[in-house]
Amino acid sequence: MKQTLQPIAQAYKADPQSVSNTWFISSEDRLKAFRSIRRGVSTVVEDIRHKRFPNDFKGSSLEFVLGCIGEQKQIFEGAAHPFYWKPKLRIPDIYENEPNKQAFGEFLYSCQGTADSGLLEKEVLKLAARNIKGLGPAVGNILYFLHPTLFPPSIRPY
Repeated sequence: MKQTLQPIAQAYKADPQSVSNTWFISSEDRLKAFRSIRRGVSTVVEDIRHKRFPNDFKGSSLEFVLGCIGEQKQIFEGAAHPFYWKPKLRIPDIYENEPNKQAFGEFLYSCQGTADSGLLEKEVLKLAARNIKGLGPAVGNILYFLHPTLFPPSIRPY
């Protein structure tokens, strides 16, 4: 049964104590960070598209994006951890698996290019259906910085 993200997003936006309402709204410093992160996501997409994305997290454009996210608030501390390459576990599986890398890049590109919640939901479900090891909720923080009024940050411990 297909579950919709709409009720979750609406409850999040309506909660006066949500991060969106206590941290994002009317904060110029935070707005600058959002712009940097969005530009960084564009670089990740271009690196993947032009096959410049490395086989490791270190030194990648994704490391820059998640470093910016991690600097924003304690809630995002450790946001980069799921994207560190763990060779023994072969996770996340976007560094050695080219189709997965391309799917991740296409996902970021599609999510960056729309604010339509229905299309965003389809993209999330499409990425989830690929079962790329190690991504799971880790992309939640990137989605938050692309669409903060639609996606709550992923605050689960890493």
